[in-house]
Amino acid sequence: MIDRAPLALGLLATSGPPYLRATVTRRLLPVLLLISASLVQGAPNLPQITASRTEITDAGTVFTGSARLDYDGSILLADQISYDPKTQIARAVGRVSFTRGPQTAAPSRAANPRDRAKPLAQTTPQRLLADELTYNLADRTYTVKNVRLGQDPIFISGSSVQGGPDKIVIRDAVVSLSEPSSISPTLRGSTVTYVPGDQIQAKSARVGIGATPLIPMSAFTQSVNDPLLSHMKARVGYGSRLGGELELGLLMPVNRMFKLGGELDFYTNRGVMFGPAADYELDNANTTVKGSLRSGFINDSGKRDNDILGNPIQANRSFVEWEHYQTVGDNVTLLGQVNYWSDSEVTRDFRPKEFEKTQTPDNFLESYYTGDNYVISAFTRFQPNDYHVVQRRLPEIRFDGLPVEAGSGIYHRVNASLAVLEDTSLTAPTNTVNQVDRFDTYYGLTRPFTPSEWFSIKPVAGTRFTYYDRAQAPRSDYARGLAEAGFDAELQASSTYDYKNERWDIDGLRHVVKPYVSYRAIGNADQGSNTAIPAIDRTVFATGLQPLGLADRRDIDTLGKTNTVRLGVNNAVQTRDRNYASRNLAELDVAGDWRFDRTTGQDSLSAIQSQLTLTPAKWFSYDVYTNVSPDDLTIEEINTGVTFKDAGVWSVRVGTNVMESNPRDSSTLTNTKGGIGEYTLDTHYFINEVYEAILNLRYDELGGRFTYKAITLRQNIRNLWFINYALAFSEGDSRAGSTSIKVSVELANF
Repeated sequence: MIDRAPLALGLLATSGPPYLRATVTRRLLPVLLLISASLVQGAPNLPQITASRTEITDAGTVFTGSARLDYDGSILLADQISYDPKTQIARAVGRVSFTRGPQTAAPSRAANPRDRAKPLAQTTPQRLLADELTYNLADRTYTVKNVRLGQDPIFISGSSVQGGPDKIVIRDAVVSLSEPSSISPTLRGSTVTYVPGDQIQAKSARVGIGATPLIPMSAFTQSVNDPLLSHMKARVGYGSRLGGELELGLLMPVNRMFKLGGELDFYTNRGVMFGPAADYELDNANTTVKGSLRSGFINDSGKRDNDILGNPIQANRSFVEWEHYQTVGDNVTLLGQVNYWSDSEVTRDFRPKEFEKTQTPDNFLESYYTGDNYVISAFTRFQPNDYHVVQRRLPEIRFDGLPVEAGSGIYHRVNASLAVLEDTSLTAPTNTVNQVDRFDTYYGLTRPFTPSEWFSIKPVAGTRFTYYDRAQAPRSDYARGLAEAGFDAELQASSTYDYKNERWDIDGLRHVVKPYVSYRAIGNADQGSNTAIPAIDRTVFATGLQPLGLADRRDIDTLGKTNTVRLGVNNAVQTRDRNYASRNLAELDVAGDWRFDRTTGQDSLSAIQSQLTLTPAKWFSYDVYTNVSPDDLTIEEINTGVTFKDAGVWSVRVGTNVMESNPRDSSTLTNTKGGIGEYTLDTHYFINEVYEAILNLRYDELGGRFTYKAITLRQNIRNLWFINYALAFSEGDSRAGSTSIKVSVELANF
């Protein structure tokens, strides 16, 4: 019997006296046997084994009492480990624990997204518990009885296991998301194949919660990074418009790429809404594919009112929403979005959260090829809904060349497009359709000069030619050529200050200021705009400064006179960051236009735009955007937000959104109708590790009322499930109920 000590260390072969006493020889005999066996087989790595007691038998060495085997990043613990150096097989019995996998840090955020999507096994060790385990060190495979294994957040148990570094097969398996419990999502299967950090495959599978199987499936395949119950939704509540509500949703994997399921909702005042749903995702060395489908159909028996055009909404209502993104190799990208709504209010009535994100549905398909210094694209925008104004492209083919040096420091760029355009004016008595075939091209030159490190100037010259095959009557076609000239100039200066403040984590200050001037003159830019050119790509409502350059203008069909100087200055106050380079404590950007030529309704000076952001500490931030009239310094728009927070305890954000009814630089398309004056309050407070309280308030100053008041209690159940208890009151929205009470359950995303 020997004391607990590391064994099988090759260093012993080169140390020690020329002879050993008999007692010492007996104590080191297991070491010598292991070393000699390893040398005979030429093994480059030797296992390290420790135990309280060691016994030599004909079949090898038996290590008993807190036995531990370390080999090639794997750790085997057991009450007893028997090791045969000839076959390199270890047998462990009693309270077996087997841990394997690299102990490396997770990939940095700067890594390639595809690299971050590699199997989790590259960064997270695997752990296995069992009654018995046989481990072959030569090929790193093992067999197990009564196994329990896992790799956060997946835990698996079964009657037996056969596995290796790349794949583990478990019989009579139970897979749990997070630690097994009565509320953990579970997967049961006669055979489960686990690819560490990558995927789970099961035969004769049953998916459920805890010990309760809910959904039988002949086969089951999905990534370990996805929850076992994907897109699970359960919500019950009451709303004054919808009545009693019960909303259910679930997606289940049919293979590694696709998850299929649906949503089923019951509303006592409206009826039953149902529809299929799907998610799909594929990521390999050459292709990335991501997408989702959501839908809903209902025979609405409640009060439907009228749509945005004043037309009565029919009883049969539906929506279909599809999003797709795909890359092929390093050059090709495909993406699209389809939103079919039977009426303008269907998602507003039944999916209010989704309606807040998308109030005007867009429908398009696009593909583009990215070369070394150019992009070729095909884009189509269509209109399956008949209640919104849409500039349709059926399709548009584009070539966009990036600036390329032509010689002598001169850079040139080329842009060209060919488009079939349609636009329906919903305000016309007969819903007149404007149609035109348009060819458009731009060629520009620029020559940057940098006389010093603090000053740079870039003269710009370009021309844009546009041909309309179907112009406004009485013309059958129309051609227009425009030229631009101008420059972009910038100064840069900085100063540093030796100021330190430990409380605010300030280690020195640097002020960087960049004044800039841009000028563009476009001769006769408004030619044909009011007489020959259908106004399809037109000016849209915006209070911010629009692009000056002719190549970047999207309102090509309604161009106005352009002879404009833009003045601006960017400021930043920075300090050293403990982790990386520097961080901004304050930013202030100010800009405005001075127009020598003006279109109807424009003033010589535009509104002065400014954006201020303050982030002096991690617990405080402040941002404000202002739009100020230079004539009388009237604030035409101001949006502010101030946030205080104590990470993991509480946060408070107060915001304002104020805009005059008719800002000086907005188009006549404004729909503010008396302006906007809204104040918001959003607070979060963590009562403890289980409960979080949330308060949301929206106050309309013009109406003198709270348009939205909501309080939510969020419950965290073992980081597996989140339950929201919400009470909300609304006022002023004719389609939203005045009161709603809801309890929703959602599965945590791992």
